[in-house]
Formats: sequence, structure tokens, C-alpha cells
Amino acid sequence: MIIKEIKNLTHTEFEELRNIYVSTFPLENAKQLDTYINHIIDTLRNDSRYHLHAAVEDSTMIGVSLLYIFEHSKMALLDYMAVKLNFQRRGIGRMLFEFTNNELNRFIPDNIGMLLEVPKENVSDPDERLRRKKRIQFYSGLGVKVLKDVNYLLPLQIDGDVEEMYLMIKLSKDMAWISKKSIADFIDSVYTDVYDYRKPDLLGKTIANLPDMIDIEELKVKT
Repeated sequence: MIIKEIKNLTHTEFEELRNIYVSTFPLENAKQLDTYINHIIDTLRNDSRYHLHAAVEDSTMIGVSLLYIFEHSKMALLDYMAVKLNFQRRGIGRMLFEFTNNELNRFIPDNIGMLLEVPKENVSDPDERLRRKKRIQFYSGLGVKVLKDVNYLLPLQIDGDVEEMYLMIKLSKDMAWISKKSIADFIDSVYTDVYDYRKPDLLGKTIANLPDMIDIEELKVKT
């Protein structure tokens, strides 16, 4: 197995990427999923800040990560990371995460960190709640911490609702807090550049109650 950046997606690579999304992405609406995938492909083709990394075995993608680098803020968004179900529990996710983080360090040696949008575990379905807890535990095991009191709103509507997420960070520097302005600017860039969401409503709700200094701490999930 190798991990590498994929540039100039071929038709076969596009189909492999799409298949990974179909099997792992939480959107159930096929039209909504296709719209999101097409937006990702357009961004990969037209924005040099957006990077696709793939774990490849026998010439086939078995895992992917998408990294959006914001050089002006010295931060990046791990937009998505997934490993095919039958290749999980082999350490591929950890290797893919570390490769992606190292790529950020290569592009911006003095970066602050790589941020992640992580679903909260407070859902009613027990199976989904368990999956979310395991995802949080996985990232926590990689040294990812949570931005305290940041009620991040994902600008993708699922069943008409906007989901509230944890905003987490893999720090590249020894920091205990980060400024409100830095996070507000980062979220604004994510909404605009990653999601093409330009309405002010979600940004206003997200940053309305942020403290001036946002603490960074370990996220403890109740068992």
C-alpha cells in the first residue's frame, strides 16, 4: 500500500472516489450526495488549495482524505477522510491522517494546525451514537483536541436541519487557546471556499457567543 496525492483525476479515480463517498458519507439523499461530490470535483480541478490524498493498494483507492489549506490563516481543514469498510482496522486511517498532516506541515511549516468538523454524539439512534463516539475516540487517539464552546454549524442541511458539530484541531504548535478572530475568519473561509455558502446567518450564529480566547482541550466522551 502507498499513500500519495492524486492530481488530475482520471475517470477511474473519480469513480473510486465516488464509491468511497457513497459507502461512507452520511447523506442519504442521492441528489444531495451527487451535488456535493460534483462540488468537490470542481474544487479539486479549479482550486490549488484543495488536495486529495489516497491510500492505494493494487492500483485501487482504498482510502481518501481531502485537505483544504488556508495559507492566510496558517490553518487547514481536513474536509473528509474515509477508508473502505473492508480495509478498516488495519491502521490505514491513522497512516492517512498522519500523511495528510505532514503535507500541511510541508506546505506551511509554521502552521497552527489542521481542523476537523466532527459530528456530536448526542443522537437518539444507538448505532449511530456508537459510531460517532468511536470516531471521536479515534481522532482523540491521534492527538486531536476540541475548541471549547465553539458550536460549529455545518452548512449542509440534512432533513431540513443544520447539524451542530464539534470543531476540533490537530495542533502543530504548543497552544492552550486560539483567538476568536482567528476562528471566525477560518469558519468564514470554510463556508465560502469549501461549501460555497455565502449567507451570513450560520456564521453569525456560530460566532455570536464565542469567547475572545477559545480554550483548546481534550474531548472526553461519556461511555
